Amino acid sequence: MRTTVAVGGRVRGPGAGTALLRALTRIAETRPEPLQPLLDAVVDHLAATTGPGCGAVVLVAAGPAAVPAAAAGSTAGDAVEEPLRHAGVLVGVLRLHGGARLPAPVAAAVRHHLAAALRERCVQEQLRRSALVSSRLFELASRAVDLAAAALAVAEVAAEALSASTAAIYLVGPGTVMTHALGVRLPAEQQERLARTMLGRRAADSPAWARLQAAYDPDVVEDATTMPVRPGGFVQTLGLRSFVSVPLRAADGLVGAAVCGETQRHRTWTAVDREVARRLAEQAPVVIENARLREAEREHAREMEHRAFHDALTGLPNRSALLRALGEALDGPGAVALLLVDLDGFKQVNDTLGHHAGDELLRLAAQRLRDAAPPGATPARLGGDELALVLPGAGAGEALAVARALHGRLGEPYDVDGASVLTGASVGVATAPGRARDVTGLLRAADEAMYRAKRERTGPRAAGT
Repeated sequence: MRTTVAVGGRVRGPGAGTALLRALTRIAETRPEPLQPLLDAVVDHLAATTGPGCGAVVLVAAGPAAVPAAAAGSTAGDAVEEPLRHAGVLVGVLRLHGGARLPAPVAAAVRHHLAAALRERCVQEQLRRSALVSSRLFELASRAVDLAAAALAVAEVAAEALSASTAAIYLVGPGTVMTHALGVRLPAEQQERLARTMLGRRAADSPAWARLQAAYDPDVVEDATTMPVRPGGFVQTLGLRSFVSVPLRAADGLVGAAVCGETQRHRTWTAVDREVARRLAEQAPVVIENARLREAEREHAREMEHRAFHDALTGLPNRSALLRALGEALDGPGAVALLLVDLDGFKQVNDTLGHHAGDELLRLAAQRLRDAAPPGATPARLGGDELALVLPGAGAGEALAVARALHGRLGEPYDVDGASVLTGASVGVATAPGRARDVTGLLRAADEAMYRAKRERTGPRAAGT
């Protein structure tokens, strides 16, 4: 419980202290949620014994040290304050206004019953909000498609569970450099400023990070002006006056923090708030780490697929990728052209300058092939010094024009390890439908045209010409 509970009384008839004590005992034993009935009984007693206008009762719920420890019977203006302690912990203050008084034995019983009821309400509230943390984290995290979405889910749950007006989260990578800085319930301009000012900065340079490193519990701050924070950091960018910083700890240490709080007022964080923040600190890192693992698995799958369909030396699609691209193009409604390229003089470069120079020549030739490829084309390396280009939708004339441009580009000198290397290229062209109707026929026709171009050395040749 974290707000003030106020009850106004009215006269319901005379009563004595013993009657109030019996009523308090009966209520505490029979009512599942006795706090409000207990307050009503006290109000009735004060109204009956002290008089109209003197029976106001206010119960202030608080966390440890959040409310000054008032001595029994001390006054605050026209009010008398009775501290409410449960197991030695201050859980609230009972204020009696308008000259209202309770005899010492009655006051002791009232304090006991109200403190126990308040503690029970706090426990129930803590259980409810802790359950909310678990269920909402599971619900939102299960829908998160990547690490950023999981981080936003954690920030949203933190805002809900702590009833905060503003919440944000940051995650760090090697060297505590911030890789994510995301907020919820923020204007777009403030969200953009948060990312612009935070990403790439070291979290370890912040006093708030140092406090999280030093203590396992969340960092609870009721007045941000009393605690050192980084100039232009999270707290100042969000404009927080009171905040809770929830550490996100993985097996190898802190990986970030969720920060939530208030921008319009200073706030007293209750014992329930603190326990809920601890629950967040226990469960939220699991969400973040699971998202990291899923993201790493997807990246590994993408890498394995890339390796399966790309040439390691040049980075071009490989033979498998070429066959797939050809099959997809032939399944389409339009024409398809295939260019096969053999680098002339490649063996001499290997023999005279070494295999390292040959590899560099292949990389340079692959880049020229990429540059010459029109939009939608698939350049590839088949193996050795053989390159290829698939042109979906290209007819014979367009394909031959691309082949001639490519032939000229590949025939220009290369700078290989400081030496000028001049090679040529033999280019064969085949189209479908025309010279072939399937992948095997198209490859055979282009290969025959390429070898004819190599023999005749008159430039690119089209199949059947």
